Amino acid sequence: MEVFVRVTAGSEEAGLPSLVDIERKGGRPSLLVSGIPASLSGNVTGHVRRVVVSGSSRPIDQSDAAFAFGLKTSLTALRAAVSPTIFIGLSAETAQWQSLLSHDFASYVDFVVLNDSMPFESTGNEVWRLTSQPAKVREALAATATGDATHVIWSLPADPVVAARLATGLARVIAAPTSGSDPQAQGGDRFAQEVQVVGSRALTVEEIIARHQAAIARQSASVQSVIASGTLTLSFEAPGFPAPVTVSSGVALYTSDRITEIEQRDVRINGVEFRGSAIPRLPIIEPERVASPPLVIALTDVYRYHLDGRETVGSTPCYVVSFQPDPTRADKSVTLFRGKAWIAADSFAMLKVSARQTALRGPIVASEQVDDFREVRPGVWLLAHSDVRQMYEGAAHRTPIHRVLAIDSDEINSSDFSARRQRAYRSAAVMLRDTPEGYRYLKKGTTDAPGTPAVAGRADRVRTLAGGVIVDPNISTPLPFAGFSYVDFDFLGSGSQMNAFFGGTYGQLAFSVPSIARTRWQVGGQAFAIASSYNDRSFGHGREQYDQDLRQRPAHMSVWLLRPLSTRVSFRAGYELDYTHLAASTATDAGFVVPADQVVHGARFSLDAQRAGWNASVWWNPARRSGWRAWGRTESGDYDPSQLDFQRYGISIARARVINPRAVAHLEAAWMGGNDLDRFSRYSFGTFDNRLRGYPSALIRYDRGAAVRTAMAYGMSRLIRVDGFFDSAEVHDPGFGSGLRNYTGVGGALEVPAFFGTLLAVEWGYGFRGINTNGTLGTQVLRLSGYKVF
Repeated sequence: MEVFVRVTAGSEEAGLPSLVDIERKGGRPSLLVSGIPASLSGNVTGHVRRVVVSGSSRPIDQSDAAFAFGLKTSLTALRAAVSPTIFIGLSAETAQWQSLLSHDFASYVDFVVLNDSMPFESTGNEVWRLTSQPAKVREALAATATGDATHVIWSLPADPVVAARLATGLARVIAAPTSGSDPQAQGGDRFAQEVQVVGSRALTVEEIIARHQAAIARQSASVQSVIASGTLTLSFEAPGFPAPVTVSSGVALYTSDRITEIEQRDVRINGVEFRGSAIPRLPIIEPERVASPPLVIALTDVYRYHLDGRETVGSTPCYVVSFQPDPTRADKSVTLFRGKAWIAADSFAMLKVSARQTALRGPIVASEQVDDFREVRPGVWLLAHSDVRQMYEGAAHRTPIHRVLAIDSDEINSSDFSARRQRAYRSAAVMLRDTPEGYRYLKKGTTDAPGTPAVAGRADRVRTLAGGVIVDPNISTPLPFAGFSYVDFDFLGSGSQMNAFFGGTYGQLAFSVPSIARTRWQVGGQAFAIASSYNDRSFGHGREQYDQDLRQRPAHMSVWLLRPLSTRVSFRAGYELDYTHLAASTATDAGFVVPADQVVHGARFSLDAQRAGWNASVWWNPARRSGWRAWGRTESGDYDPSQLDFQRYGISIARARVINPRAVAHLEAAWMGGNDLDRFSRYSFGTFDNRLRGYPSALIRYDRGAAVRTAMAYGMSRLIRVDGFFDSAEVHDPGFGSGLRNYTGVGGALEVPAFFGTLLAVEWGYGFRGINTNGTLGTQVLRLSGYKVF
């Protein structure tokens, strides 16, 4: 027999002698608590099997949702404080409690206790009945006839004599044999145990989440502070750099009172260590913060959950819970998560979560991450590895971002936590704090509170001095370049981005508005022009036709609209204007008619997608020339009126990967084709864009084909990073015959630091099938460059 001892929250210890006595006599002691205790004494929980709680009435000025939120929080704290073997029930003694069960409330208890007057409505919980006070055994047994309850709780009369007689009679009934003898003839000063073997009920997804919340509360109660040590590596692509830019550092994460601060030590840019003021304070590019995380107690739950079955993570069986925004509750204009969580079937701890953000507005148009957790001590699971993949759409620049946080060790409740954090404040390390608006740098020497550095303003500007020289067989003399780049991530406080570069003979200006009127639409544009001319070489049957060579000077302008369609896919539509000035070279034959300057109006449509670190794009570019006329030699058939209109299209796929803090890799493959393309509308491999390592700019002009580019970078020491490249293309160039032709190139680069925080890079490439201006095979392209970011 199960015996409930009625107590008031906070006075459970007073009922301990009764619990011990019931247990000694063979009964199963439990508690019927008025009020919801925040916790129960270990002395008490060591004896009870079930706890039934009843809360106070809802205040008149409080909504059912707010009241249910408070009860969920209290019940979660209670479950976190007691043994997992203790079952928790809710005594729903008024009609008000029945309405609360509609607020996803039933999953926070194991069973619900209803009184005689309350109608039964299925909640998915086991239902018990609390009956009126019976005076005789037969009246008590009659209450078990109800068909909607699995258990019945009788409240014993206040008269101790009547209560003792009734309890003894009930004990005798339970202990009686199944024969027809009088059950009350069986005596004995004891409580008999009734043993039943029943199948266990599978937990619902809501119950799994409620128990996970209790596990989190239990862990939070025992963990006041954590110092986590590891490495943080960030990789992205930047114009002009030979390989992906990598920012790596050793980190220590200080977490206490729900505040996390990061100490970054040994900061390296492209594997090269920078010290003190030489460390560039780069802008922190993040997506918008999620309005409401999943799997937590919320005033209004905006997620829809589903149990996807079970899987084993490591050696731990887990429930797989998927989550997505609930379209009936969630505000579609705020960012939330969509993904899956792996929750341990025994402890209900989180072992892994994979999620991507929805409804992103801003330069980050796609963001997904995978977090793995490990058990650092019994019952405590902390983050071990976080892998974040994002797609950044900025001013004329689109790049994937890969961020990897790897935790090597954790110190829980360290006695010198405050002292070590203070030492980090005073050190030369870069310090960041996690705030509701995102990560922010901390300012040394200023304080928000005693002993705490102040949060710095946003770092929104990057200035770069760049210079160097290019040695290219298509350029008659080595081409020096020098320029200044300015990137503003919050231009004039408008939230827009602006990117400008001027390098003597080359200039570029680009802008981006990441959110138009706080919608998910973006607008961007760019323009560039080159003041100097370079060769446009002509080939026939693989031999250079010097008398048809020209000089070219291009310029370009474009504007576009972009909108994310889902968490992984974006759509882009834009207008492009290309202008190329064409002129005869010193070797051009007098009988060769120089084409008119090319003016091309075009549209461009593309779908861009990201998944698990892979980035893909499918695009189409229909275009039309303006003022185009016959050119070349009449007998050669170079000019075709049908090529006034043409179209280009293609598909590309790429992936950048952080292997470890010292090594990164990049892979890119693309296929491109078109209709009605001639010499001046075909694709070409360039020096800055659409590069093919080792091949001169505009040497190869093709109308269809594929290219693969790879890069591998490794920081060998504190003073040098080595980059390696392998590129290959299989394309159709009409100047080299009717079939596809292979162009393979290799290359390497060295990156080293110089004075005043400058990064120097020497890059070399060799094209096996490149043709020099003197007709020899095998071309080499050399580029020396230096960058100073401030």
